[in-house]
Amino acid sequence: MLPDVVVGIDVGTTSVKVLALELATGAELAQETVGYPTHVTTEGAHEQEPESWWDAVIQCTRRVTTRVGSSSVRAVGLAGHMHSLLLIDSADRPVGPAMTWADRRVGEQTKRLGANPEFEKATGNSVVDAFTAPKLSWFAARYPDRVRRARRLVLAKDFVRFKLTGIWATDETDAIGTLLYDLHRRDWSDTLWQASGAPRSLAPPVLRSVEVSGRMRADAARLTGFPPGVPVIVGAGDVPAAVTGSGVVHPGQICVNVGTAAQVMGLSEHARAGSGFVFGAATGSRFVVMASLYAAGASISWAESTLLHGQDINDSAALAPAGCDGLTYLPFMFGATVPVKNDATRAAFINQTDRHTVAHLARAVLEGVAFGCADAVTAVAEVVGYPHEIRIVGGVTHSGLWRAAFGSVVDAELTWLRSGGSARGAAVLAAIGSGAWTSPTDGDSGLRAEPVSRAPSRERAFFAAAYRRYQKACARIL
Repeated sequence: MLPDVVVGIDVGTTSVKVLALELATGAELAQETVGYPTHVTTEGAHEQEPESWWDAVIQCTRRVTTRVGSSSVRAVGLAGHMHSLLLIDSADRPVGPAMTWADRRVGEQTKRLGANPEFEKATGNSVVDAFTAPKLSWFAARYPDRVRRARRLVLAKDFVRFKLTGIWATDETDAIGTLLYDLHRRDWSDTLWQASGAPRSLAPPVLRSVEVSGRMRADAARLTGFPPGVPVIVGAGDVPAAVTGSGVVHPGQICVNVGTAAQVMGLSEHARAGSGFVFGAATGSRFVVMASLYAAGASISWAESTLLHGQDINDSAALAPAGCDGLTYLPFMFGATVPVKNDATRAAFINQTDRHTVAHLARAVLEGVAFGCADAVTAVAEVVGYPHEIRIVGGVTHSGLWRAAFGSVVDAELTWLRSGGSARGAAVLAAIGSGAWTSPTDGDSGLRAEPVSRAPSRERAFFAAAYRRYQKACARIL
């Protein structure tokens, strides 16, 4: 007999990840990842074709359902990258490519909307380039004919849900992430839509993250390998989904999810962003306070492809000492959010000399990403309080060098999750939404959690000095 499973689909910034969890234990039984192309220009465009998301979903789900057995799947949940702009026409087709959160062509619109106090008043967040609202304003000014053709605005996971069920909707976590939703009134804001240059009629219905949005269509079942009629749960944006998937359930914990971008997240009873951002939680009535490092894994991918010609960054970085002999990397390729929000800032190596080698550059990138994540922990802790436990998860956290640098400059118990994050969160939401679980903690026994040992004291001193240099460099340029 095959065990009953739930499946989570995460439409990430660079790839789709699909994960199957055993309902009885919460153990991960199968996982697949497929990437897709992004159109990037020197003007700051960062666009993707939604059909490429769907193609990647089909490839991943067929592999996963083959491994776990199609008939064993009891529910499917969704997560996806937040803040994108995707407009859909009356024929249920995109009017153009999706602008992702990393699109940086919208600086003028960000300044204009940021000067309108209604945005922060209604959403709890200051306006930055990453949000949907300035993208919508930019798009409406340049492509008014496409906006007139559009019938709805949706997010990445919502496009996949439509492909699975034929139903258009979003959830509150992604709605808040557009900067077009009043989190106090729990409804779309006519004022914010109008200020962004588009009609509120484009706003989709908002469902709860653990609600059954629909059932698997027969045509989608044939493509994906899922059983026809299986319930598809609404799901959440990748940030709240990562909180859920990492087992963070109270304010004494913080989750650090380090993928293409890094998100540092904690739970709060109040919709207060502090120096970070605030979103809805996928479960319960609390809020997620988040601070982000836009170019975490992106910085490492750049270093591996450009500096190291495809070599693993850890192999090269291991040849340089902790602290990189004074070299500092500021990981702001897509702008800065911590310690100060500045969309115009870009990455840099500081204090580079002729004695620094490629190994130093590689290690500086790893350490810079670690220090940026530490600053984000401080920003979140301003609102939720400094945690007793920090749970780290995501591809970058598999680097022992990164863990050593990060663990040396934060003062909390560190737990490394080999599984977790947004895809697991989507599966957990599927388990709750299908009625199999009552709480995200029902599957905690399946979390592969390991305590992180501290680096030796001499090495920690080098990291501490390097972190101070990092903070001074940030103070000079931000």
